[in-house]
Amino acid sequence: MARILLIEDEELVRVSLRRVLEGQGHEVFEAADGEEGVGEFRSMAKKFKASDLVVTDILMPEKDGYDTITEIREIMPKAKIIAISGGGNVNPKVFLDISSALGADRVLSKPFSTEEFLDAVNHCLD
Repeated sequence: MARILLIEDEELVRVSLRRVLEGQGHEVFEAADGEEGVGEFRSMAKKFKASDLVVTDILMPEKDGYDTITEIREIMPKAKIIAISGGGNVNPKVFLDISSALGADRVLSKPFSTEEFLDAVNHCLD
C-alpha cells in the first residue's frame, strides 16, 4: 500500500481516480489545485517522509501543474510524479512534453483508461 497525493481540480475526475487507487489498497490524499497540493505535500513530508507518489493535473487554478511539479521537486528531488492533462483547447501532448522536461516520471493524456492509469502508478511505485 502506498500513500498517493492526488492533485486535480475537476472533482469528478479526482473522485474517480481516488476510487481506482483505493480499490488497489492505496491511501489517497487529495488536493483541488496546485497551491493546496504543494501544501499537502509539505505536510505529508513532515508526517511520513512525503508521499510515495504524486499524481497532478497540469491545467488548474491557483497554481498550475508546472509550478506544482517544480516546487515538489525542490522539496524532494526524487519524488515520483505522474502528470495528467486533457489539454483544454490545446493538444495535451504539448503540456505533457513540458511536464516530462520538468521531471514528471510518467505522463497521461486525458481521457485514459483505468488500465493505463494503474500501469503508470505501478511503474512509478516499483
